[in-house]
Amino acid sequence: MTHPRSELLLIRHGHAHCNDTGTIAGPACTGLTDTGTAQAAATAAWLASTGPVRAVHASTTRRAADTAKVIAARLGLAVIAEPGLRVPDPGAAEGVPWPQARGIWPADPHNATRPAAPGGEAWCAYLDRATVALGRILELHPGGRIVVVGHTETLTAMLHHLLGVAGLGRLKLAFDHAACSLWQATSEWPGIAPPWQRWTLVRHNQPCTPAPAAITAT
Repeated sequence: MTHPRSELLLIRHGHAHCNDTGTIAGPACTGLTDTGTAQAAATAAWLASTGPVRAVHASTTRRAADTAKVIAARLGLAVIAEPGLRVPDPGAAEGVPWPQARGIWPADPHNATRPAAPGGEAWCAYLDRATVALGRILELHPGGRIVVVGHTETLTAMLHHLLGVAGLGRLKLAFDHAACSLWQATSEWPGIAPPWQRWTLVRHNQPCTPAPAAITAT
């Protein structure tokens, strides 16, 4: 059986309680707000209206897992939990407001936005595990549409994985709650045979809204 070329839809979690409070939330994440749940439902409706999805993978951090649960239920699929895509482990910074944490602890030498709290996971260690998880997901599915529900950090890890670089330099990409970043497996020109599958970023930070109903002529 021939499958359509692979598409990966990387979706950020819906609005979460930690976004309202501005606190760092890893294992202690309390999940989505009512707004975030509504965003997840809208994303699920959009996905259902735009074609079949073969699998839903998700970070195990609660705000992403809750978003994926809503999406998978609408699509009739089970969520495939991906511990490697959880947010960087915050250590002593768990539950601390971001501005306060940045005032207490020095910045991670490889990511100036993240405080290097005792017991926390170094940014490079996070990238190592997240890129391994993403690479495995990309290789696991030979074709069709795959959904990965994660975080802004997941998008960064995707770029690191595909670019094969240690840092993104001056590049920063916004990624709104419940927005989608769409990647397609590249179809190469005849005679072009790179040593790995290449991926094209087709759309980024796309709001996920249901497709309009078809208009029937009367």
